[in-house]
Amino acid sequence: MDQIKIENIPLAPEHCVMGLGTTLIVAPHADDESLACGGVISLLRKYNQTVYILLLSDGTLSHPNSVEYPAEKLRNLRENELLTAARALDVPVENIIFCRYKDRQVPGLQNPHFDQAVSNMNKIIEIIGPQSIFVPWRKDPHPDHIAAYELIDNASINGAKLYEYAVWLNAIGSAADFPSLNEIIPFKLDISSVLTKKQNAISAHQSQISDLITDDPEGFKLSPEMLAHFNQPYELFYISK
Repeated sequence: MDQIKIENIPLAPEHCVMGLGTTLIVAPHADDESLACGGVISLLRKYNQTVYILLLSDGTLSHPNSVEYPAEKLRNLRENELLTAARALDVPVENIIFCRYKDRQVPGLQNPHFDQAVSNMNKIIEIIGPQSIFVPWRKDPHPDHIAAYELIDNASINGAKLYEYAVWLNAIGSAADFPSLNEIIPFKLDISSVLTKKQNAISAHQSQISDLITDDPEGFKLSPEMLAHFNQPYELFYISK
């Protein structure tokens, strides 16, 4: 397969986001929206486009052994961090939607609740009427990310254009997980003018990037390498051929 070399992909100018129209960002976990899409979100708002963020999971498995932050408190913390990140990206609070599926149990194709979840997704899409939808890459190596793609892939998106983004692909993906130019068109967006805003949004997720939660030594924390990967003056998305 013809693997993608990011340095060979032409850089799309920021103003091209004006063609995206009303946009739905599908985030399996609070922080995915900022890591992978913080730049495009900020640019959409810069050019007065409407953005909605749909958070699928409750995120409560990031620190499952914390006594100070039991599941409900951790869920509330992570949702509030998303609201703070959204403010940094100029997305109004009324445009944030919480689904609260259990962490690592976002309904995928093999889940008995998949059809109901697709029905719920159809209702959300019908109300919002997005022209563009950003969703995790179909093989992004996390079960909730794959499930997120499967939900959108089986929903009635009414002609919306799909843009797939990767979060875990470069960190833990196998060779078979990576897309090739045979199946997708890469879209590399210049986000240099809003990179600071993106980093501010990422910084809102303190539970995921800092030692805020101190009583679960095995709890999740984004590595410096992961954070550096998302501190680039561009964002990369995949469009199906």
